Amino acid sequence: MEGNINAIADLKVTGSQIHDDHVKYKQLVSDLVQERIAIIKNAKNSSGQEKAEAKVKLTDLENQEAERAKVFINENPKSYYSMMVLGRIHKTIDGNEYKSLYDLLDPNLVQSSSIGKSLTEHLGLLQNGETGKPKTAEIGDQILDFTINDLENKPVKISDFRGQYVLIDFWASWCAPCRADNPNVLRAYHQFKDKGFTVVGVSLDLDLESWKKAVKDDKLPWTQLSDLKGFGNEVAKYYGIQSIPTTFLIDPEGKIIAKNLRGQALFEKLAEILD
Repeated sequence: MEGNINAIADLKVTGSQIHDDHVKYKQLVSDLVQERIAIIKNAKNSSGQEKAEAKVKLTDLENQEAERAKVFINENPKSYYSMMVLGRIHKTIDGNEYKSLYDLLDPNLVQSSSIGKSLTEHLGLLQNGETGKPKTAEIGDQILDFTINDLENKPVKISDFRGQYVLIDFWASWCAPCRADNPNVLRAYHQFKDKGFTVVGVSLDLDLESWKKAVKDDKLPWTQLSDLKGFGNEVAKYYGIQSIPTTFLIDPEGKIIAKNLRGQALFEKLAEILD
């Protein structure tokens, strides 16, 4: 290391390939990092709407970094640092892209390092057999036993609802079709809740206050879950959900028995199985 102890950020480090690759990647995304810092700084004392807009901008920066990261990994597939880069962007890219980038990495490094093992575990979550594609939710499939925090920031497992018919509703406060269908879901909830039916909302919101306000405004009494990662939500990515509303109706054993029931179709299905 060469430099001044009073200017740590300017220290020059040589003799390590991993650090050389780190410097290369840092230069590749430096403008995005500076822009991210400025957005976060300006959003600290801003209004709720401005914070929501800032989150949208930050998401766009994440997507831009992911594109550059993919280039870096493709150009440096045998670098240890490429594993670190893939770990950095793994929630931003889809299952197919993740599998393609993972396959470029040095198998020996992946198998012998903790970060490599973590990447392999994430691949297992995304994989469907050996295809590497996100799973599709098919009728008869067992639902993924996911855990997401609720409005009180307490973890909730979907298996906690075993013994009931559950409509898992992927939605968001900004989704007009979702909000338009909420009154239908609300009527179905009140009509069938005493017959073993409930709803679990999984919000793909990015902003906590917008999510809370939508739940209050639409008077939704059922359990609401979100990790505030938008379409980066692990369950949405696991099932390859790219548009909302998306719904899965599961039986008391946790098996999917219907998908994307909206309006009258939801009432008819519930009447069929519960009346």
